[in-house]
Amino acid sequence: MRSLFNNHQLSHWIFTSAIKFSIVPIVYIVPVFVFQIPVESIYDYLLEVVRLYCVILMTSMIGKLVNSKLIKLGLMIAVANGVYDSITEIVYIDLMISNRFPFADALLDEALLIIGYGCIIKGLYLHFTRINKLTLTDNLTKCYTLATLDLVPLGAYQVFYFDIDNFSNVNKSKGHDIGNKVLNAFATQLMYSCQDLGYVFRIEADKFLVVVDIDQAEDYIESVTKAYERKEISFSSGTAACLNNRFKESIAEAEENLREMKRCKNSLYNREFELEGYE
Repeated sequence: MRSLFNNHQLSHWIFTSAIKFSIVPIVYIVPVFVFQIPVESIYDYLLEVVRLYCVILMTSMIGKLVNSKLIKLGLMIAVANGVYDSITEIVYIDLMISNRFPFADALLDEALLIIGYGCIIKGLYLHFTRINKLTLTDNLTKCYTLATLDLVPLGAYQVFYFDIDNFSNVNKSKGHDIGNKVLNAFATQLMYSCQDLGYVFRIEADKFLVVVDIDQAEDYIESVTKAYERKEISFSSGTAACLNNRFKESIAEAEENLREMKRCKNSLYNREFELEGYE
């Protein structure tokens, strides 16, 4: 199962983003030296450009890691402020804007930055408050809890809704200990088949949600199907596409497909698991 917090992936994102956005300081600095464009202070100008580069890099990274519109808005405002501060170090632009419109200059120079930082601080507070309320994994199965669904990075996914058939009968006839072993085995297989394709969540009792990259859905179903061919616990599943992390609608659609599949005796996704091995 893919990790929601992948240090290697994070390092790769930082490196590639740093390379990609290195064009920013090049575009700002090279023309000033090549064409001898006068600036108020070359040292201030270089520092402003470096600050702008860092803010753009931060904005790119936060967009991948944190699903917070308020933080993104604050960073975009900070980028706009960085652009303004950099170009107003150029003497001609400073004379044209700053000296002629001092009030507007103060708003764009200082107030804009304060507003941007305020949005970032408020967004971080709300984000970490939400994180603190989350229990990442289910104690029994070690799958993610449904509350962590908000942490899934923005993307295009295929959602699979799994339900163990007649699980209540297993608990009644064989006891909760056997039922827990069945749940563990079922969840372990879901996670094993998932590997790095996506995420596995336990919704409740015997219901599980699997979220995989939409272009990996076929590989995942093939892996699950092969894994359950020789087992004898019957289960049903429903699926739906999920774009732009609209999980609520996709889960509802997948659950409806699950109910339909339960009504179909010859459903493609129904398989059986051997129960005797858990006694």
